[in-house]
Amino acid sequence: MNNSSFRTYRLQVVVFFSFLALFSLIVAGIVFYGYRSNSEIMLQSSDELLYQISETVIRQTSNHLDPARKTGTLLKKLIERGTSFAKSPELIETISLETLSIYPQFSSVYLGDENGNFVMSRRLDNGNFSTKIVSRTSEPAGITEIDRDADWQIIATHSSSVLNFDPRERPWYVLAKSEGTTVWSREYRLFTDQVPGITCAHPVFSDDGFFIGAVGIDFRLYELAEFLKSLKIGESGIAFISDSEGNVLAYPEKSGLPTENIKTPRSPTRESLKTGPIKTAIETFLSQKQFKFIYDHHGDRYIASFRPFPENFGRDWVLGIIVPEDDFIGPIARIHETTLLFSFWLLIIAGFLTSTIAKELTDPIKRLTAEASRIQNLDFDGSIDLRSPISEIQQMGETMDSMKKALGAFKKYVPSEIVQGLVHSGDEARLQAHAEKITLMFTDISDFSAITERVLPTDLVQQLSEYFDCLAAIMHSHGGTIDKYIGDSVMAFWGAPARDDRQAEHACNAALAIEQKIKKLNEKWLSEKKDQLKTRIGINTGIALIGNFGSSDRFNYTAVGDNVNLASRLEGLNKLYGSEIIVSESTVSDAGNSFIFRPLDLVAVKGRQKSVKIFQLLGRKDSPDAEKMEHLADMAEKALNSYLNRNWRESYEQFQEILEIQPEDAAAEMYLTRCRELHDRPPGTDWDGVFRIQHK
Repeated sequence: MNNSSFRTYRLQVVVFFSFLALFSLIVAGIVFYGYRSNSEIMLQSSDELLYQISETVIRQTSNHLDPARKTGTLLKKLIERGTSFAKSPELIETISLETLSIYPQFSSVYLGDENGNFVMSRRLDNGNFSTKIVSRTSEPAGITEIDRDADWQIIATHSSSVLNFDPRERPWYVLAKSEGTTVWSREYRLFTDQVPGITCAHPVFSDDGFFIGAVGIDFRLYELAEFLKSLKIGESGIAFISDSEGNVLAYPEKSGLPTENIKTPRSPTRESLKTGPIKTAIETFLSQKQFKFIYDHHGDRYIASFRPFPENFGRDWVLGIIVPEDDFIGPIARIHETTLLFSFWLLIIAGFLTSTIAKELTDPIKRLTAEASRIQNLDFDGSIDLRSPISEIQQMGETMDSMKKALGAFKKYVPSEIVQGLVHSGDEARLQAHAEKITLMFTDISDFSAITERVLPTDLVQQLSEYFDCLAAIMHSHGGTIDKYIGDSVMAFWGAPARDDRQAEHACNAALAIEQKIKKLNEKWLSEKKDQLKTRIGINTGIALIGNFGSSDRFNYTAVGDNVNLASRLEGLNKLYGSEIIVSESTVSDAGNSFIFRPLDLVAVKGRQKSVKIFQLLGRKDSPDAEKMEHLADMAEKALNSYLNRNWRESYEQFQEILEIQPEDAAAEMYLTRCRELHDRPPGTDWDGVFRIQHK
């Protein structure tokens, strides 16, 4: 960067002015101390007031709604004892009207049955009553509506043969049937009144326990709004009821419940409210999960209190109360008004200085801190174009930019996981190693030598770059550390430098992901008329020496040991068994129960006397063709067990069955040859079934 023409200042000068501004603020703070102290006392006293109001509202609301549970239970029992629609819809109507007369808060009482019959009595706004009878099982079928006055005398009767209402499709009926017990519905638009409401639904059962219908009692939510409107909370406080998701059910403005925007089955949402402070309070409550807080709304400060209804209430309702802060501290504010005027100009000046100085000082430092964090995470992309009037900060930015470029070049040669481990530990890199349980993976490209003979070097390098980018991305995303690239091979491990208790699982998931990704790449390369690449993978879990190896001035963080050699040998065995992913028994043991492994053989690889059982990783148990893979694995296990038990004829037949399912199964064909030879020339009693491999 060239910032020689950019003017800078000494940090000492900036600090001087910062202290000057801080002094001014201290003077202002003293002035405000008394005001804040008294204000806090008043605000603390508001807690008890809001608590008492909350107790009262919740108790009265519960008393308002609870009769629906008890009454509905009585109606349910009455019907279960023999009062049915078919027998007497008039009796059901009479019972419903009696219930509405006793409980003025009920808007409707009704019964629906499994045949689609329905009887509902509801209270009208003028004090009269209306009954709707939907009959599907009696003759003639249709709908009858009866208008009655306040004394239940019939005013008019209307009949229709059009059956446009089915109780079995309504939310309250569906809910009662599915739950099998008394339930409260979610908030929805009442069918008849077309206003927001809720329903207390009770399932009705026959003597033998079968569901035969449901009793419902409706409440119109604006009645709760009228109740909330009657509350006196400070000078201008407001109480409202919402659910746990922030949907407002009632608040002290009946006109504020916009019924035209209600969508079944929900009630008015906070977005549809005209009363802004309620919306802001709910959003703050949902985001901060605090039951009491102070917030700003268009320059006005409010005290908000939220309290959930008790669990036995049966609904996830929350009572909210908002009160302007000025209702409590307004008198104190007026007392301190003269004092505030005295310090006003001092605070303006101090605030301006503090804001300006803080911005000039902290903004560049914040940027440098962010860049330092990116460098710590080995993110060296982009340059640092920093301009600061403070010379020391400007110089720091230029130095960090140079360091970032140097480390960016360094990252291309050293695995980022190793560098991160050194950075986080704070230790100097030195020659050292320790024994650690890790999971190792070796990958190789099948018949790579033949590919190199027929592909131009420039084209091969481009294709290999795409291939290695794919493998590296998958290994990193599954928590693996790439050790080195060896020609067309890759060595990686899990469990170091960062410990990984699920290393085997992560390595297996990475192998399957590589297998799937290479298939997609091969499809693309085929369309581009390029050679397809087949990846062979070997995985082994065990103890290895892991750490820094090399000379005193040149290190290589790697793993060495017998288990490393075994992982490499397992990769090479894929060619013999016609597989793509071979894992050791230790890996299978640690990988968990999420994978399907096919047992392949009991082998002793070159350079290793001890035998090891090897498996082919087929896939995950949650894959679409898991059933087919598990069947193959079971067949292979039975066939291998027969082979190891010297039952070569039985093993031959079992491997023959595998070939019938998979005609190109190389492992099964190999075992057919082995079984024929062993059957014709049986081995001695010292035969242990171990296949000893002398080649790499």
